[in-house]
Amino acid sequence: MFATLNVLAPMFVILGFGFAAGYAKSFRERAGGLNQFVFFISLPCFVYVAITTAELPDSFPWQVWVLAFVFPAVAFLLIYAVTHWLLPKHREHAAPLALSSTYGNVGYFGIPMTIALLGNDAAIPAVLVHLLHNLVFLVGYPLLRGQQAQQPSESSGRRTSLSARTVVREIVARVFYNPVTISTVLGLLVLILEVPVAAFINDSLELLGQTAIPLALFSVGIALHPALESLRSGSISIGLVVSGIGMKNIVFPMATVALVALIGQSASADWMITSILMAAMPMSTSGYILSERYDESGDLAAAILAGTTLLSIITIPALTAMVL
Repeated sequence: MFATLNVLAPMFVILGFGFAAGYAKSFRERAGGLNQFVFFISLPCFVYVAITTAELPDSFPWQVWVLAFVFPAVAFLLIYAVTHWLLPKHREHAAPLALSSTYGNVGYFGIPMTIALLGNDAAIPAVLVHLLHNLVFLVGYPLLRGQQAQQPSESSGRRTSLSARTVVREIVARVFYNPVTISTVLGLLVLILEVPVAAFINDSLELLGQTAIPLALFSVGIALHPALESLRSGSISIGLVVSGIGMKNIVFPMATVALVALIGQSASADWMITSILMAAMPMSTSGYILSERYDESGDLAAAILAGTTLLSIITIPALTAMVL
């Protein structure tokens, strides 16, 4: 437990620095640029270097497809259906609640934390679990909400439905033009084909990649401010927020642990532990962006984002100590 805390504590301290910096207007105004740098440059470099310096796994266990793709999709649909049909009072919140309860921050949080805890050999399992997990939501949520997607009309200020072509274009851009996806493919090609890369290029990418963990966590800390403002506004149900936090931080990861115990006995421990750690991550900031885009309001997702991130300071070390 204490060894786990020694690894994770500096990460949460950096997140705390980001949250503190978020009280300054200058940091909040520049948070977009910081996120752009992390998303397009430092995190892809981090992923590329981690993959090219890792050992190539012997296999890709089928259980990972179940844990990182099938199970999140089923959990999302189940929460959506239960909320939609059994809680008609909150029917308009069914989709964002299901999204917030199952879509984890497997990029900014998951990849760096998993590699920090398990070592560089976890790099390939981490990025592939990340890709499968993201695929569920970056494709599934726009498809689910596509016909109801809302955007302002330039002429009237009213909201109009997004066209199917726009939804498909967004899906392709989010999945196939994703910088982490591209860096993963490049890293695997270099590793598998043993492509020689000049030392100065590797060194440059490594220097850029070293900024990924602190800057990603710092930017998440800043992002907590608009999320907390949504919670303070009083425009959302506290019950839904608490339910979403509990499902994401406790129910979803513990269900993953149970599923690993049921089907993961014959699979590599690195893959299974990586899948569990990814399930323990707080709600994804991309989930908040999706909710802002496709729902009437992103306030519920923002509030759950804040709550899951803060609670993860306790739940991630506790679950990590349980499985390691």
